[in-house]
Amino acid sequence: MKPTHLDLRHRAVATVAPLIGALALAGGAYGAFVGLPASRQQVNNDPPTINPGQNANLSDLTAGSLTGAARVPWAAFAQDQNGADAQIVVRAFKARQWHTEGFPVSLNVDASQNAAAPSIDFTGPNRTVPWVGWAEPSSALNGVTQIFASRFLAKPSARGGGAWVHEGEEVSATTPVPSLNINLNRDAADPSLIGGTTTAGANPAPWLTWQEADNGVQSAPTGDPTKPNVAGDSRFQIFVSHAVPATGGVCPAATKPARGNSVGEFCFQQVGIDRLFGPPALHIGPVPPGDPSLNVDPSRDGIQGDIAFTGAHDTVPWVVWYENSDNGTTTDGLLNADMVFAARAIADPAGDGGFHWQVVGLGTAGKTATDDVLDAGQSGHGQFGECAQSQANEQACSLDAHAAAGLSDGNGAENPQVTAGTLVAGKPTTPWITWDESSTNGGLHSVFVARLDPAGDHFDLLNGGQPISKPGFDNTRPDIAFAGNTPYVSWHQTEASGKTVTLVGHFEGNPADPAFHIDTGAIPTTPQGTSDDDTTDVRSPVASTCPADPFTADGSACTGGAIGTPFFAFTDNASGPQRLFAQGYTPGRVSTGGATAVQRQTAIVHATVRHEDARALVYFDYGTTTALGHRTKPRLIQPAANATIAFSAVLSGLPAGRRIHYRAVAQTDFGVVDGRDRTLTTRHHRRR
Repeated sequence: MKPTHLDLRHRAVATVAPLIGALALAGGAYGAFVGLPASRQQVNNDPPTINPGQNANLSDLTAGSLTGAARVPWAAFAQDQNGADAQIVVRAFKARQWHTEGFPVSLNVDASQNAAAPSIDFTGPNRTVPWVGWAEPSSALNGVTQIFASRFLAKPSARGGGAWVHEGEEVSATTPVPSLNINLNRDAADPSLIGGTTTAGANPAPWLTWQEADNGVQSAPTGDPTKPNVAGDSRFQIFVSHAVPATGGVCPAATKPARGNSVGEFCFQQVGIDRLFGPPALHIGPVPPGDPSLNVDPSRDGIQGDIAFTGAHDTVPWVVWYENSDNGTTTDGLLNADMVFAARAIADPAGDGGFHWQVVGLGTAGKTATDDVLDAGQSGHGQFGECAQSQANEQACSLDAHAAAGLSDGNGAENPQVTAGTLVAGKPTTPWITWDESSTNGGLHSVFVARLDPAGDHFDLLNGGQPISKPGFDNTRPDIAFAGNTPYVSWHQTEASGKTVTLVGHFEGNPADPAFHIDTGAIPTTPQGTSDDDTTDVRSPVASTCPADPFTADGSACTGGAIGTPFFAFTDNASGPQRLFAQGYTPGRVSTGGATAVQRQTAIVHATVRHEDARALVYFDYGTTTALGHRTKPRLIQPAANATIAFSAVLSGLPAGRRIHYRAVAQTDFGVVDGRDRTLTTRHHRRR
C-alpha cells in the first residue's frame, strides 16, 4: 500500500530550543541586532511609575528565569519621576514584550530619595532568584548615600509576579535601615552585583562590590587632586561583601560589619584583610585598621568596581576597578594617572569572610601567592602591599596598556568591566576585562581587552595588544559578556560630529589568538542625561541568554534549551529625556537549496545561511503540504566572519511518489529566518 503520511517511526526528531519573544524575520545580509520588541518600544515604558517621558538613567542587564526554564533578558534601571526622585525598577522580556517585575514597582527603600546605579543578577537554587543592588541616600542616616539590596520573592498569582524584599542588617531596632555600607556615615556609590559561590556545587549567593568614602573624617570624598592630601581627606575605597543566611533573623557569629538583626533572611559579610583606618578620624599609632579596602593606593579614589566568578566550577571571585585623584605630590611616590587594577580572592582564615585579595596585572608574571597581596603589612611588603611600594610596582600591577608615568589625574585607564568565560567548551573560565584608556594627557580614549594568561599570574592584552576600537575617535564606557563561548563587547564612540553611538562586537577564531569583529552599525546613543548628573556614567550594558556559569556548563549547555544569544541596551534621544531601548541578535539570510540522493522515503536537502555574529540553530521544516509540520534535527553553528555556511540534512520517513515541501530555517533566541519554500518528488514504489 502507498503511504499517505510521514512515517515518524523512521525519522529522527529533535526539539528546537524555545523562542524568547522571537519573531519571523526577513534576515539581514549576515544577521543583525534588532529591537526587543520588534516594535522598538522603550524598555522604560509602564506608567505611572515608569513614565516614558522621563529619563532612564543608569541601567544593567542579565538573563534569568524564575523556574529554571530558558533564560530571558532582565533589565534594572533608575527611572526619573517627574524630573526627580529616580526609582529603581526591573522589567523582563517575556512573550515579545517587556513586563514590569514586582509590586510595588519601585525598589527604593525611600521613594522620596533619588536612587541610582542598579545592578542585577540571579542567585539561589538553579539560579532562579533575582537580586538587585543600588545606591540611595538615606534620610534616616543624615542623607548619607547607602548601598541597598533586594531579592525577588516570586508569587505568580500576585500583581507583578511577586514582590521585592529588602535584605541586610538593620542599623538598630529603632532604625531598621538595611544598609550594606561598611561605614554608615560615609557616602557609597556604583554597586556591582553578581551571583556566585566559592564552594563548588553550592547555590550562588549575591556578592557586591562598590566604592565608599573612607580614610578620612568627611562623609563624602574630598580633596583637590592638584594639592597635597591633608589629614581628614576622604577617598573612595573599593569594598566587597556577600550575603550570608540569617537564622531567625540573627546574623551568623562574627559577621562584619556587626550591627543588628537582618530585616529579611540575609546578612552581609565584608571580604578581605582589614588594612585601612576607617572613621571617625584618620588614625595613627597602634590603633588597628578596620576596613578591608581593595585600593592599591588608599590615598587615591577607587572607582567603578565590577565583579565576576571564574576558574574551575566558577568559584574564584575577581574584582576590577580604577584609581585616580592622587594627591599630586611625591608624598607616597606613586603615579598620578588613572589606573585599572584586578584582584582575585584567595582563601585566608585571617581575612574577613575567609579571604584576602591578590592583585594581578599585565606585569606580574612569575609572582607567587604571597606577592601583591592587599594587606596591612602581613606579607612583608610595606604598609599597603607590594604594588604600592614604587611606581614600577604600581605599573606592573595595573592593566594599563600604556605607561602611566607623566600622565595627570583624569588621563590613563578607567571604566573597567569584567566577565567570566572560555572560548573552548569544557575548559575552566577565566576573567576577561575591558576598559578605556588614553595614552596622553587630554588624548582620545581607546577600548582594550585582556584575559588571564594560562599561567594564571598575569594578564595578556588581546587583539595583538592594540585597541579593539577605531583610532581617531574617542571610545569609552565598554562592557563585556559571554554568550556561550563567545565574548561580546559594547562601547560608546564619539564621532567627528560630536554624536555618540553604541558599537557591539565579538571575538572569534583561534582561541589562542582570537580576532575581533564589529557586529553592529553605529547606533545613535545619548549617554549624557538632561536632568541628572548620574547619567553621565551611562554605559550600554551587554548580556546573553547563556552566560558562563555552572548551570550552563560554562556556556556549552544553555539552560532550558536556550540557544545563547547576545543582547544589549542603550539610551537614545536627540533632545529631551533619555529613552531606554534593547536589541538582540537575529540570523542572516537563509537560502534553501536543492535536493540530492532522492529515494522513495529519503532525500538529502541543502541550504546556506549568511551568518557571522552569534550562535544560531539551522534545520529544515518539511511535509507533504505547505503546512510542513515536521522538522529535522537542529544543528548549532558558531559566529564566523563574513561567512556563508552550508548545511544539509536527511529527510526520512517520506511517502513514496509524493511531492514534498521543505524550507531551510535559521533561529536565535530572538528571531527566526526562513528560506523560501522548495519541493522535491520522491520515487515511486517499484512494481514487481
